[in-house]
Amino acid sequence: MERATIKDVARVAGVSPSAVSRVFSDGGSASTETRAKVKAAAERLGYRPSLLARGLVSKRTSLVTLVTGPLGDPFDAELVECLADALAEDGIRLLLTLASSTAPGGGSLLHALDYQSDAVIVSAGTMPLEDSAVCVKAGLPVILVGRVLEAEGVDCVLADNRDGGRQAAGLLLRTGCRHPAYLGLGKTTFSDRERLQGFGQVIADAGLPLDERAVDGRDHGAAFMAASDLLCRNPRPDGLFCSNDSIAIATIEAARALGIAIPEQLSVVGFNNLGMASWQSFQLTTLDYPVSALAGEVMDLLKSRLDNPKRADEIRRLVTRLVVRGTTRRLFASS
Repeated sequence: MERATIKDVARVAGVSPSAVSRVFSDGGSASTETRAKVKAAAERLGYRPSLLARGLVSKRTSLVTLVTGPLGDPFDAELVECLADALAEDGIRLLLTLASSTAPGGGSLLHALDYQSDAVIVSAGTMPLEDSAVCVKAGLPVILVGRVLEAEGVDCVLADNRDGGRQAAGLLLRTGCRHPAYLGLGKTTFSDRERLQGFGQVIADAGLPLDERAVDGRDHGAAFMAASDLLCRNPRPDGLFCSNDSIAIATIEAARALGIAIPEQLSVVGFNNLGMASWQSFQLTTLDYPVSALAGEVMDLLKSRLDNPKRADEIRRLVTRLVVRGTTRRLFASS
């Protein structure tokens, strides 16, 4: 069966194609009777208006492209859901495209131009400067989530990663840790590098050495293996800051497998405050980086950019809050 067209709807409704177009256009003028006829015909034929075709006329498609990496981490999946819900409340649909491992961000970013998106949100890896320039030149707003790129027409929103790292280090030192360690993604992400910088600076100021280990991959198994390797070193870490909650949870499981008591022998701090962090089986101490607040900032930047395309670029950092649970010692917490 062929897909119904605007002409088919017009024929069945007994109106002109331009009348059908007005009915399905925001602010289009049409009588109540005409609207009823067109809606009934569209429902009968299974017709839905093309956002791309509408965009050729109105210069807006009510479509926003989100470029993201693999959604294996619950934080990334939750961000997609939050953004989709927030956009839907404003009548905007989300086009999800995954960044290629061979061209992270690049080719996927330009899909936003192919589909005439109103804007592009990038929450994956790196974005080539030349790609952002192409989008901006085409009048397409670009919002980066989780990293900073100082380029014209590009807005950025991310956590205050360095301060989060400093908070984690301060807690571990206050609770008596003397062999601190960091387990992250090997400085492959912008946020990872900043969190390590903040954490490492406080540890260095305390005159303590810092042990580091990178996770070779982004799946749970890779994090478990990296944590196991780190916990078998001599001296063994007694305080561990993980760059995200998923790695921290894998670390808790690795410690249990090795017979290391948490928090008596090992304190663990994560980052993000995923829902599972509060589960009874984990009770993870972590930095709260609320997805809802992140999505809210993205939406605010998006609306303001669409309303005023020439406004000054913005970089917004969200404050993180330490949530202390059962994976850190409390012996010196009040000192």
